[in-house]
Amino acid sequence: MKDAPMLCNEFSRLAVFYACDELDPGPRAAIEEHAAACPSCAAVLENERRLIEAVVCRRQLGPSAVFLAQCRGDLADALDDSAPVTRWQRLSGWLRPGTWFAFNPALSAAVCILLGITLGTAFPWWWQHRARVSPASSPVDVYPATALAGEDFQNLPIERISFIPGASADQPDVEVQMVDLQPFVLKGTLDNSNVRRALLYVIQNNQRFDSGLRLDSLEALRSRSNDAEIRQALCFAARSDRNPAVRLKALEALRGFEQEEQVRKTLLEALLRDDNPGVRIEAIGTLRAAAERAEGQPDPQLLRVFRDRMQNDPNTFIRMQSAAAVRQLVTRAQH
Repeated sequence: MKDAPMLCNEFSRLAVFYACDELDPGPRAAIEEHAAACPSCAAVLENERRLIEAVVCRRQLGPSAVFLAQCRGDLADALDDSAPVTRWQRLSGWLRPGTWFAFNPALSAAVCILLGITLGTAFPWWWQHRARVSPASSPVDVYPATALAGEDFQNLPIERISFIPGASADQPDVEVQMVDLQPFVLKGTLDNSNVRRALLYVIQNNQRFDSGLRLDSLEALRSRSNDAEIRQALCFAARSDRNPAVRLKALEALRGFEQEEQVRKTLLEALLRDDNPGVRIEAIGTLRAAAERAEGQPDPQLLRVFRDRMQNDPNTFIRMQSAAAVRQLVTRAQH
């Protein structure tokens, strides 16, 4: 099938490529055929050819002695008018960061990376350990003869809780740093009443302390969760702390005490009302483990809670766990 004839507007677009010999044989033949039939397009093609010939055959201008002398004179005048560079200016030029990157880009990038790593490592440590008082005042380790009351902790804000190796490997010493006109530190195991009261105060007044301090307090107290007072504080943290990580750690510390009434109520409340799925998963796992160990008829309240979560919990895993717990309890009740 023969191609359609070329139009004039397409010819004018391809004429310059034809004159420069930049077309394939097919388009060249179409242009030649159209130029033979259209006088105006032939004139356009001829103009393009002449333009290309003029560009190729242009005269090469030789160097001008007058222009060269003028450039040399202007350069000499500019050098005479410029102020001499002092030694300090020459040295300060090498101290500018822009000069480093211009002449030593690889070395400059390596220095910047090393500086960033150093600052990123040292600054957090300095920020955590910076002194809040004058350098002359250093923390004092104190062992009060009398027990500290709640009012004492209100007047002496707790700054940091840390663990240090103690006489027993399974019972490290706890260090509670408090700030007054002069910082002082409480040191001792959880048998020390002042250390224990300080840790309990942090948990029971969670709105005054950051989550890091509250988590450290729970970590220190979880080894003594067999103590009724500490379990009460753990239940309080699991119900009322605003941070889900703290609530989760409190529930983890209550494992093994599910048969106790206040612990059981705390777990049921967490499963029903906590908005964090991780906390609810921990609660249902603990309750299921307790239900497996229990003997006799299943608890009706626990069965109602499992059925409610099986139907209404937004988390798929919790619904599946609740359904498995319901089947387990119903099977045991039938036997």
